Amino acid sequence: MVVTHNKKPGLFTAIGIGVGSMIGSGWLFSAYYAAKYIGPASFFSWAIGAILALILAMLLAEIAGIFQDKALFTRLITVSHGNADFGFVITLSGWLGLVLVIPTEASATVEYLSTIIPSLAHRLMEHQHHTWLGTACILALVMMYSLLNFWGMRGFSKISNLLAMFKIVIPVITALLLMLASFHPSNFVSQGFAPFGTKHILSGVVVCGIFYTFYGFSLVAMYGKELKDPQKNIPRALVFSVLICFIIYSLLQAAFIGSLPISMVAQGWPQLNFTSPFAQLLILLDIHFLSIWAIALYMDSAVSPSGTAIICLNSAAETVTGMAEAHQFPQYFNKIHPVFQISYRSLTFTTLICCCTLLFFKNWHELMILVSVFQVISCASIPVAFTKLRHSSPNFERIYRVKMGKLLSYVIFVVLSFFLIKIDFFSLAVALALYLGFFLVYALSYYHYVLTELYKAFYSSWSMFLYMASICIFAYLDQQGLLEIKAVFYAFVLLMSINFWLMVHQKNHH
Repeated sequence: MVVTHNKKPGLFTAIGIGVGSMIGSGWLFSAYYAAKYIGPASFFSWAIGAILALILAMLLAEIAGIFQDKALFTRLITVSHGNADFGFVITLSGWLGLVLVIPTEASATVEYLSTIIPSLAHRLMEHQHHTWLGTACILALVMMYSLLNFWGMRGFSKISNLLAMFKIVIPVITALLLMLASFHPSNFVSQGFAPFGTKHILSGVVVCGIFYTFYGFSLVAMYGKELKDPQKNIPRALVFSVLICFIIYSLLQAAFIGSLPISMVAQGWPQLNFTSPFAQLLILLDIHFLSIWAIALYMDSAVSPSGTAIICLNSAAETVTGMAEAHQFPQYFNKIHPVFQISYRSLTFTTLICCCTLLFFKNWHELMILVSVFQVISCASIPVAFTKLRHSSPNFERIYRVKMGKLLSYVIFVVLSFFLIKIDFFSLAVALALYLGFFLVYALSYYHYVLTELYKAFYSSWSMFLYMASICIFAYLDQQGLLEIKAVFYAFVLLMSINFWLMVHQKNHH
C-alpha cells in the first residue's frame, strides 16, 4: 500500500484536534464553580459557551482560509488592518493569555494534590487561598516547566499525543463512574433549578471558567485550510468538536451535581467547599473502587495541567522572540540558542512574569478570571478583523464563507463585551494597566523616543484603549448593580456598537 505524504487529513483528525484542545485543566474545577455559582441551571451556561465558541470559530475559519499564517490568531488585526501598532495590542492579549495559563495550570495541580495528605492540605491552601508554602510549590512547578523547556521540549513533544488521549479519557470515565455509583435526581430541583436567576447563568459563562474551557476552538479554525474539502469539513469539524466537548462537560456537570450528598445540597449551593472537587467527591462517597479511581484523577491533575503549561510556556517564549524580531519588543530578546532553538532570554522573562503574577492572585479561580480577560479580548478581535476584511477585501478567495457573517460579527462583539464586563473590575483594571505599560515599552522600542512617532503609534491604536476603558467603566457600574437600569444597559449597547465601528475603521497613521 502506497502512502502519500502530502495527503490532506480528514474530518476525524480535525475533530480530534478540536476535542483535545478544548479539554484541559478547566474540567477539574469548572463544574464545581458552576454548581456553586449557578446551580443546576449551569447547563444553560455550558450551552451558551459552546455556541459562542462555535460562532467565533466559524468566523476565524473564514479568515484562516484567506491567509496562510500559523500565528494568524494573535496577528489578526495586524493582518486585517495592515496596522502593526493596533495589532500589537491583540498580539499582547494572546501572549498574556499564554503566560497566565502557566501559573493557572500549576495552581490547578497544587490545589488538587493538596488534599492527598490531609495534614498537608491546610499548609498549602487556607480559606481557599494559597499559603506561602502553596505559592512556593507553584513557583517550583513553574521553574520546572521552564527547565523542561530549556532542555527537554523535543522529548516532551513525542508523548504529547498520549497526554492528549489521557486527559480526554479520564474526565469521561470519572463522570460515568460517579453517575453509576451515586446519583440523586432530587439534587437538581431541591433548591430550585435556577436559584440565582438569569444573571448568574449569563455571568457564569466567564466567572466559572466555561469560556476558558472552550477557548481551544481556535486550533480547529486555524487547521482548516489543511483539510480535505474545507468548505464542508471546516463547519463539520467545528460543530462536532464543540458538540462532543459540550456533551463531555455536561456529563461532568450532571455527575458532580447528581453525586453530591443530599444533605450537602440542602445547605445551599454557595456553601459547597471543595479544593479538589472531583477527587474529594470520589473519596467522600466512600466506595472502594471510586477511591482507587481517585488516584488516577490525582495523577491526571499533575499530568494534564503540566503538559498544557509546558507547551504554553514554550509558545509564550517564542512569541516574545517573534515580537522582538518584529521590533515590538527590545532586541535583547532576539537571540536564539543554536542547539535548543529557543531564546533563553525570552524564556527567562516569560518565567519571571509568571512568578510575579502569583503575588497578586491567590487561587486557580482568580488566575482563571484574569486569563479569561485576555482570552475574551483576543476573541473580540475576530469579529473586528472579519468585518474589516469583508469591507476592504470582498474579492479575496475564501475556501469557506460564513452566511450573514457581518451581522454575526456585530452581535458576537457586543455579546463578548457583555461577558467581559461580568468579569470583576479589578482584573479588567489590571489588564488595562498591563496594556498601557507594555504598549509604552513597544512604542519606545520601535520608534526610539521620537515623540511624533509615539503620538502616531497611539493614534493608530486609540480605539482599543477606548474600548478597554469603556469596559472598565461598565464593569464598575455592573458591580454596583446599575446595569440593571434599562437606560444604563442601552447606553452600554450603544457605546459598544460605536466601539465596534471605530475598531473596524481604525486607521494606520504611520
